[in-house]
Amino acid sequence: MSLTDRERTSLLEALRAQEEALREACQPWDQPAPEGEWSIAAIAEHLEKTDRRVFGLLQSPALRLDDPTPPVLSDEELFTRVSRRGRRAQSPEALLPEGRWRTEQEFWTAYGALRETIYAWIAGTETPLRQGRCPHPMIGMFDGYQWLLFLAAHGRRHTAQILERAQ
Repeated sequence: MSLTDRERTSLLEALRAQEEALREACQPWDQPAPEGEWSIAAIAEHLEKTDRRVFGLLQSPALRLDDPTPPVLSDEELFTRVSRRGRRAQSPEALLPEGRWRTEQEFWTAYGALRETIYAWIAGTETPLRQGRCPHPMIGMFDGYQWLLFLAAHGRRHTAQILERAQ
């Protein structure tokens, strides 16, 4: 069974709100990072890379459809846990920033295009995301819907990280 209208709407609202908050938080883009921390550009790049990787996962055989393994967290628990600042986890090497964009405009062009692709896919996919399963390497089993919810919560957490610097 594909996503319900309510699930689609909820995902799109959460992802769009997170993207808008990130756009606002990324001013000033060129602010130097504290010693040993990622710059705003590096955080933004990490988010784009994570979005790209998760979106690819959802369209690949890695999302095992009709897997009976239950997700480890409810949707609400997942969003709360991943959104929280304070828990520092090491990103897998494949998700560390590479410094691909020279300017803020280059980043937003790429990220905006990726997000629009994700939004269109969510609006039209017939993939049974609630039946698909793929484990998160640190948290446990997620269904496909929860992987998209993870993107919103992960972006929210890193947006909070950026905003903490402004205080």
